[in-house]
Amino acid sequence: MKRAAWGVWTLAGWLVASAASAQVELTWKLAHNRTVLLEPIRATVAIVNNTGQTLDLTPRGNAQLFFDVEDQPTSPVPASGRPLLAQPVLIPSGETREIDVNLLDAYRIVKGQTYMLRPALEFAGLRFFGERLALEVQPGIELVARAYGVPAAGDARKVSLRLINRDRNDHLFFRIDDASTDYCLGVYDLGRVIRFFAPVLEQDRDGVFHVLHQTAPDRFAHSAFDHAGAPQGTTFYVGTMGGIHLARTATGAVEVQGGTPFVEDAEHPGQLVAPTLPPSHPYATTLGEPPAERRAAEKERNAAEKKKARAAAAEEKSHAGSDAVSW
Repeated sequence: MKRAAWGVWTLAGWLVASAASAQVELTWKLAHNRTVLLEPIRATVAIVNNTGQTLDLTPRGNAQLFFDVEDQPTSPVPASGRPLLAQPVLIPSGETREIDVNLLDAYRIVKGQTYMLRPALEFAGLRFFGERLALEVQPGIELVARAYGVPAAGDARKVSLRLINRDRNDHLFFRIDDASTDYCLGVYDLGRVIRFFAPVLEQDRDGVFHVLHQTAPDRFAHSAFDHAGAPQGTTFYVGTMGGIHLARTATGAVEVQGGTPFVEDAEHPGQLVAPTLPPSHPYATTLGEPPAERRAAEKERNAAEKKKARAAAAEEKSHAGSDAVSW
């Protein structure tokens, strides 16, 4: 009898827990499961509201979204004190909302190691959890590291280019720090990089930092950042190794030379297309052989000479035996 009663209570508890968990459903994904240290950690959380009430995720609302962040088992990472949500979110009953968050803003993820992350939503005294995922944070391979003075700001900057492999490609990152405080002003993903061309870093007269790197066999990207770490834009080029480079002008400006920039598609504004390239040489004369036109002319001349020789031989044969024979 006691066993039967215990079974009933266990089943009832399971049903209550299942009903409670069905009130809110959390699914989520990381933009990348591997990041460079202090790069924004972006994630998207989908919340399904079946509570019968509107979920108010404002600071004084009836629900709160947060993350469990652990840098080792049972060792929670403290919050930074900054809000997780960039703006208030209201989710009416029966609806679903996708929320984009930056975990680096809200949690002190400041070490190069693996973290375990799990979203949680608290509502009406209950907590609802999403799946636990791993995040690998790496310092990255430092390719270039330099210190620069910034006269306009009366300060100095430490700038570095770093590399990690993710999503099956090598990616290049630009990092800028305040040299006096060691405060990181920003880490930016410059995109795919291939290792045939060493990335180049230069600073111009205005304190703007310029980076040139190779993204494909004949494709290059030029990125610029001001002394505060704000991106100034990226321009894509067609070029070749040994030809394209960053050059400093007589006035102290830095510009790309030896490459042809991509242009905006006139029929599709906002889309870039490769520039029109000159036709390639029909033959590689550096190999010590004549160009195609010369070879064709020589072949035609040789054929004509052979034809003429065959005709002369045939004519000589036709006259053979027609001359008088002397005894």
